Amino acid sequence: MLPQLSDIKIRRKQLGITQSELAQQTSVSQSLIAKIESGKVIPSYENAKKLFDYLDSVEEKNQLIAGDLMNDKVVFIEADSPVKKAVRLMEQYSVSQLPVVRNGHVVGTIDEKDVLGQIGKSKNPEQIASSRVEDIMTDALPQISKTSPFKIVSALMQHHNAVLVMEKGKIIGILSKSDLLKLILNQKRKIIQF
Repeated sequence: MLPQLSDIKIRRKQLGITQSELAQQTSVSQSLIAKIESGKVIPSYENAKKLFDYLDSVEEKNQLIAGDLMNDKVVFIEADSPVKKAVRLMEQYSVSQLPVVRNGHVVGTIDEKDVLGQIGKSKNPEQIASSRVEDIMTDALPQISKTSPFKIVSALMQHHNAVLVMEKGKIIGILSKSDLLKLILNQKRKIIQF
């Protein structure tokens, strides 16, 4: 099933494509495209499909992927490390969570909320500092490949503070909400609306 015909004009303009360029790339005449966009003509299924397929292909080429956005400096901590070390790393690198690894494999996550929650439950905060990370860690962050499209990253960010970018079972990057916000503020990339 194809999208609404009214989407052709909207998407074409968002992508910065003229009617003439669209006609040239799809073998659909410019006059027909103009009539479709003005609502004067309903095209054949074949012509509508050509137009939408081309617009889809241009969007895919322009789409950001995780590898474009990720931070390749990932700070992580071993599962058997003391919580105190995790807190120091979070403070030192100004991050709010750390991937937890054991023998090079991601096994969980520790974040500020986990530590603060344990401190709130404990009568002795020093005991929390000396406990092991694996004793208070939570589930691992979602893992994606560097070719994952921005739409997937965006969807995951609705439920998680960060995602790990993996390649052949190894962490090669991390992408957090704050990384995305920094990109927007620095205007290094054109971010498509969430």
